[in-house]
Amino acid sequence: MGRNGLANSALISAGVIDEPLEWLLFSDFAVVLAFVHLYCLFMVVPIFNTMMRIDRSLIEAARDAGASGFQILTNVIIPLTKPGIMIGSIFVVTLVMGDFITVRFMSGGQSASVGRVISNEIALLQYPAAAASAVVLLITVLIMIGIMMRFVDIRREL
Repeated sequence: MGRNGLANSALISAGVIDEPLEWLLFSDFAVVLAFVHLYCLFMVVPIFNTMMRIDRSLIEAARDAGASGFQILTNVIIPLTKPGIMIGSIFVVTLVMGDFITVRFMSGGQSASVGRVISNEIALLQYPAAAASAVVLLITVLIMIGIMMRFVDIRREL
C-alpha cells in the first residue's frame, strides 16, 4: 500500500500510472480497505450458513415457473438469506465501532474514530469522559442493532 508497495509497483510496471499513488496508504481509503479485508469473513460466514440451508427445490420451482436468474436472486435467495445478512451486519458493526488500532495504523493518525477517542481519554486519565463516550458508543451500537432486528426476527429464523 505504500509508495514502494506491491500495489504501486504492479501499477507502475503495468504502465497504468507513472508515479506512486499517495492515497493508497494513510488515507480513508486505506482504512476502508483494511476493514473490508479484516471483517469480510465475519459477513461471509453467516450468509454462507443461511444460504446452505436454502432448499434447492425452491430455486428449481422458481426456474420452472419461468423466473430469470436475477428474479430468483431477488425474490428467493436474498429474502431467505436476510437472517445471515443481519447477523453478519451485527458482527461487522459491533467490531468496526470498537476498532481503533486499524484506524490509527492505516490512516497514519489522520482519521479519528470513537474507539480512538476513548483510548486517548483513558491515556489522559479522563475516566469520566471516557466512560461517557463508551456509554454513547454502546447506546449507538444497540440502537443500530435494534434497527437491524426490526427487519428480520433472527430468533424466529434460526
